[in-house]
Amino acid sequence: MEIDRQTVKPALLVLALAVVMTVVLPFIDSRTPYHDPARRGDIAELADGITLVPVPGWELTNGALLGHTRSAVGTTADTELADDSVTFGVQTAPFAGTPSALLSRVNEISAKLHHTRGSTGGTQRYAVTTRQGAVGIGEDFAGVTKQGSVVAFVFRSRGRTAGEGLELVVSGPRGQISRRRADIVAMIRSIRAAS
Repeated sequence: MEIDRQTVKPALLVLALAVVMTVVLPFIDSRTPYHDPARRGDIAELADGITLVPVPGWELTNGALLGHTRSAVGTTADTELADDSVTFGVQTAPFAGTPSALLSRVNEISAKLHHTRGSTGGTQRYAVTTRQGAVGIGEDFAGVTKQGSVVAFVFRSRGRTAGEGLELVVSGPRGQISRRRADIVAMIRSIRAAS
C-alpha cells in the first residue's frame, strides 16, 4: 500500500481542524462564564406579540429582548432564562387547541423523547393565571435530582383560527427551585399578549 504524499498535508489539516472543533472549542466554551443579566425594565419577546418581564439578575441565555432583536421574532421561538442551576425555558408555536390539550401534547412528546427532566411523574393539573388574565394549565414534576413545573398557555388573536401555544418549563435542583419560587411566579404572571 502506497501513501499519496499530496493528500497527507490536507488530511492532517482536516484532522487538526476536527480536533479543534470537537475538543478545543467545546472545552473553552464550557470554561467561559456567560453573563447577560436582565435589568429592571427589560422585556423578553417570547413570540410575535407575546412578552415576559424577566426578574433582574436572571441571565438571558437564549432569546431576545424587546427592541434589541437583530431580526424579527416569529411565531415559533425559544427563550431561556437561568439563575445559577435553575432554568426557565419558554417555547412558542402555533396551536389551535386548549391549554390542557397543549400540556397533554407536551407530555406525550416528552415521554417519547425521554425528556431530560428525569421526572418520576407529574402532579395533578392546576390553573395558572397571568396578571393580564390569561389562564393556563400547569403541573409539577419531581425526579431524583431535579424538580420543576410545566405550564401551557394558548393565546388567541382576533380573526385567527390557530392560537399561539406557549410551553414553559422551569427546572432545577430541589432547594434551588424553592428559593426562587417568588421570581418564577412573578415571571409567569408577567406574561402578556398584545391586544
